[in-house]
Amino acid sequence: MSHPKNFIISKYLINKVIFYLTLSDIFTWGLYFMVNSIVGIYLENKLGGRAIEYIGIGTAMYYLAKGGLQIPVGLFTDRIKKDKDDIVFLLLGNILMGLPFFFYPVITTALPYFILQFILGLGSAMNLVSWRKLFASNLDRGREGYNYAVYDTIMSAAGAVFALLAGYFASISQIYFDLVIIGIGGLMLSSGIWVILIYFVNNRKSNR
Repeated sequence: MSHPKNFIISKYLINKVIFYLTLSDIFTWGLYFMVNSIVGIYLENKLGGRAIEYIGIGTAMYYLAKGGLQIPVGLFTDRIKKDKDDIVFLLLGNILMGLPFFFYPVITTALPYFILQFILGLGSAMNLVSWRKLFASNLDRGREGYNYAVYDTIMSAAGAVFALLAGYFASISQIYFDLVIIGIGGLMLSSGIWVILIYFVNNRKSNR
């Protein structure tokens, strides 16, 4: 017979894959949504008087790359059985999402910014398709709503913390603002650690 305390604890647990995917998303999209709200201010000093126009073009390039590449990525990953390809694509997507932020501090013209936005869009496409496939495949049957709720609650809490910290340090000086942007890139790259750990979960549903 299960101990009542153990039953209560297990009732609120989520499986390892969902946990690792949540942590991966915290350090990619949790950071991206936060930095997206301040990156316009940051780039205004980098791109000069036409910064708003350039940011608009760069944002359009990002969405075109993200939207246009998701279908090819989805079709490719669907052709391969099990989930090793999804894990690899998710890892590569996270890396490509983090790399552009290392180069933001040295941007002086629009062209490098547009290229970085395309890379960010490519990474986002790879991330979204693979992450969603893995998350949907590994949901706890009968507890799907709870799994999504835990994910979103943790994401919201992390986003609030990231926004407070980034806003505080970025406001100190331009040097600190640069460090915040680079730090965001570094944290995004670190999200790959959680993706790698998914591979070592032997009983994951997506690999059956």
